[in-house]
Amino acid sequence: MEGKGHALARHPGVVALILLKLDSLAEINAFSLVASRYLALRQYKTLRDHTRWLHAKAYMVTWKLWGVPKEKRTYLLCLAAVTRDGHALEHVPKKHRDYALCLAAITRHGTALWYVPEEHRDYAMCFAAVTRYGNALQFVPDEHRDHVICFAAVTRNGYALRDVPDEHRDHALCLAAVTRNGDALHYVPKKHRGYALCLAAVTQSGDALQFVPKKRRDRVTSNASRKRRRLV
Repeated sequence: MEGKGHALARHPGVVALILLKLDSLAEINAFSLVASRYLALRQYKTLRDHTRWLHAKAYMVTWKLWGVPKEKRTYLLCLAAVTRDGHALEHVPKKHRDYALCLAAITRHGTALWYVPEEHRDYAMCFAAVTRYGNALQFVPDEHRDHVICFAAVTRNGYALRDVPDEHRDHALCLAAVTRNGDALHYVPKKHRGYALCLAAVTQSGDALQFVPKKRRDRVTSNASRKRRRLV
């Protein structure tokens, strides 16, 4: 195996050609273990075979699909790609974008929800996306943006508060957002910018102080500094 690995390193174009000959997901995964071991630390070089239709970097050919001819993008190859990198869903032919493949993509990268056909963006799909990456909330259909999904999103990424409907921006949800990312205080309604919430925001990020009401800044600043010293 050592000799074969060095051969792959000397001829990275072989990776692309072998990959396109594999038929099963198991074969793809097995081959990737060998190929990645010898190619991961090398600078990625442009691959070209003698027909000149393939010109993608080794890692792009292996797990992303833009360098693979459309007729070679089988369902199993696409599934392997999105399992490795959810954003590869962008290059999956529409005929292969079924529910299972899309779910595999957003489980890897929540923001791949952007490439999921509308008919597959049901509540379960959207919930899985935001729990993986909070900012995927921006791609969730309005009818699915209830308090549960929004709370899950800001818990994962406070900045997702930007895409939370006004009716769901209650004190508890806003507190969860700023506890995760203090600067999310920028998206908190003024009526909720009380002392406790502002203190939580500034404790998490000193930059959030600019969004604290002026009448509370002195008290928040002194107590946030004291609280951060205790945490250290």
